[in-house]
Amino acid sequence: MRVHLIEPELGRISGGLAYNRALAEAAEAAIVRHTVPGCWDRPGRAEASAVAALIEAAPGPVLLDGLIATGLPDLTRPPGRGVAAGVHVLVHSLAADDAAQTGTASQSRWSAALEKERRALMSAAGVITTSRFTAEMLSSRYGIHAEAAPPGNPARAQATGSGGGHFICIGAVTENKRQLLITEALRAIIADERGRDDRGRLTSWHCTFAGPIVEADYAHRLRTACADLPEGRAEVVGELAEDELDALYGSADLLLLPSRSEAYGMVVAEAAAAGIPSFVTSGTGAEEPLRSGLSLPADRESWARALRRWMDDEHFRVQLRAEAQQRREEAVRGWDQTAADVFGALAGHRR
Repeated sequence: MRVHLIEPELGRISGGLAYNRALAEAAEAAIVRHTVPGCWDRPGRAEASAVAALIEAAPGPVLLDGLIATGLPDLTRPPGRGVAAGVHVLVHSLAADDAAQTGTASQSRWSAALEKERRALMSAAGVITTSRFTAEMLSSRYGIHAEAAPPGNPARAQATGSGGGHFICIGAVTENKRQLLITEALRAIIADERGRDDRGRLTSWHCTFAGPIVEADYAHRLRTACADLPEGRAEVVGELAEDELDALYGSADLLLLPSRSEAYGMVVAEAAAAGIPSFVTSGTGAEEPLRSGLSLPADRESWARALRRWMDDEHFRVQLRAEAQQRREEAVRGWDQTAADVFGALAGHRR
């Protein structure tokens, strides 16, 4: 069976496209990728025509990237294609990731996004997600069954760390990732440092924010917030090459991921493979790959308390670090396993 994976051309690296590429490489000739250019924030007639032509020409099953499927929901049930050669959707993230935002306009966009997601998935031959969390969320939303194919996660060298004081936050610089919450928590800690007992407490720490700049205004606010902290405490380094990312993990002591929503949290899995604990937002897919660390409510006070505990309590730091090191192997997963999950799901859909 040869599967045709249709994905959007975004002009930048994304977690979804990285997953697609690694999946196709693991499957070798069994998955053929087709990349479609266009405006995928608001796809129109040109994008729809290009995708429809690829679906019509594909001789076998089609695996449609979820970003395309939810943008063009009428394409998941094309005329003349039965389930055996139908359109299956690969969901990397849930629609309406900004659901927590308030205001009539945001709620209106959220409702529209949910309706497109529902239409696309209800009419698809089958649905595959990149996490059990997302599969369960889709079941809760629409009553559909989705198969999970979590991403591969190669083994990494054990991080040496930087004495406990190097925090890293890796992800696209966007409102959803909420990097600003970390700077707010750190500012609160600094304001409370006077008169505290230094025994066992980290007096030297640094936070590195790494990832592509997707929302320029938000990136500007983040850089300003970092500059407002004492000199040398925080920096925004942008998107990193693979070797630079490896070096960042190697020097890290704690990963911070305060996202509003996460389908899986690949960076949490990568950190776990390097023996690095993580703090993540509770109720998100980032909890799924968590091996050592904390799940925290989505507010500044909770993150400030957790970070203050990390800084003040040496026993707590050592305990989380030891747990992360002991559970490193649990985080490792081959992409061949992911490919097997995908093909197993497709076979099940055909039956």
